[in-house]
Amino acid sequence: MTDFFLALSESPAYWLCMTFLAGFPVVVAALVVNGSRSLLLDRQSEATERYFPHREDLDRARERWPLVTVIVPSRDEERTIVDTVSAILEIDWPQLQVIVVDDGSKDSTAQQLATLSHNPSVQVLSHPEPLGKSESLNEGFALATSEIVLIMDADAAPAANVLNRMVPYFIKHRDIAAVTGNPRVVNASGLWAKLQAIEFTSTISALRRGQSAWGRINTISGVLSVLRRDVVLALGGFSSVHPTEDIELTWRVHRAGYRCVYEPAALVAMRVPETLSQWWHQRYRWSSGLIRVLQAHGVGLVRERRWPMFPLLLEAFLSVVWCHLLWLATVLWIVALALGGPDVGNSLIISHWGAMTIGIALVQIFWGMHLDGNHDRTIWKLWPLAPVYPILYWWAEALVVAAATLPTLVTKPRRVSWTLNRAAGPTTTGETS
Repeated sequence: MTDFFLALSESPAYWLCMTFLAGFPVVVAALVVNGSRSLLLDRQSEATERYFPHREDLDRARERWPLVTVIVPSRDEERTIVDTVSAILEIDWPQLQVIVVDDGSKDSTAQQLATLSHNPSVQVLSHPEPLGKSESLNEGFALATSEIVLIMDADAAPAANVLNRMVPYFIKHRDIAAVTGNPRVVNASGLWAKLQAIEFTSTISALRRGQSAWGRINTISGVLSVLRRDVVLALGGFSSVHPTEDIELTWRVHRAGYRCVYEPAALVAMRVPETLSQWWHQRYRWSSGLIRVLQAHGVGLVRERRWPMFPLLLEAFLSVVWCHLLWLATVLWIVALALGGPDVGNSLIISHWGAMTIGIALVQIFWGMHLDGNHDRTIWKLWPLAPVYPILYWWAEALVVAAATLPTLVTKPRRVSWTLNRAAGPTTTGETS
């Protein structure tokens, strides 16, 4: 067995795989830091202020689109729905049409929504049986009377200025079909929730900043996004057979020649899964959804030569490969260690390959904290957990991707039902400027 490990460690294929395993996070982090830095400089420059709206752009947006429709699909959200709608009604915009779709709730969501019936801006649609989140969103879009539509989760709370930050994008850029906001975790009490708060800053937010500097992001967020109603309807609305309807719509929008971008100053408070079981089910759905999107759109993007999407397609595909390779290398390292063989494979704990990966992860984490720290000052309190994030959380992420890949590839898409994984409770945003 020792001879096998020695031969393996000397093979070109082994070194190619290990170089990719260590180098892929380095390349992605470098692109993210450089891209998000470019976006940051653009927003600070009066001469090239493409992303941060000028005052005159905001005034034109409020004059052109005085009415914005807000669609909130919900199911069994009795503990949060009133707080969410109340926060929506506090949004600083001339007129709001709020459509809440109660999709077959079995709890007291309907009774909670009845307390809002006195408000003429709030319209409640009720389904006796659940049709799914996608169908609820599509029904809301069909009834919306505005050109600009904000979609939100039923357990989130937007800052009052989100539309001021997001709608002006549509004034200057007709090719922008969607703008997504910056979710901030408000229930970071346990270890797993704290690691997710780091993830939303160092990976999700920083990555979207970098992608926006390139012109396109890989997904809008169902937690908070603003879309052009006519584009969504022309594309057939949200898919009911994709586990992640927001990711799938994003890629369809890009294939249609439009763009989706990220506005980091549009804040929304959200709650994340607090238990490992809740997190696993949520991330399994996300991983399955990404793989379905790659199946549905990967080949089409190549055939259509949608060159601007190639970096996103390549990054998504290689991320899945990297997750599988991480666990394969980890198992190899454990077996070699147990049998007294040479140091082969990878461990994020003590191997030199793992040290390289953790080092670049720390750079990206602290860069993300630097970027989002202006909006969410609590994120800096989590810096002691930065080394734990790649060691523990990346392993868990890689495992869930590996677990979801084969079952997704060998099964046909089917209608998606509701999955409620986040912890319930009040949500508030501390930043409104």
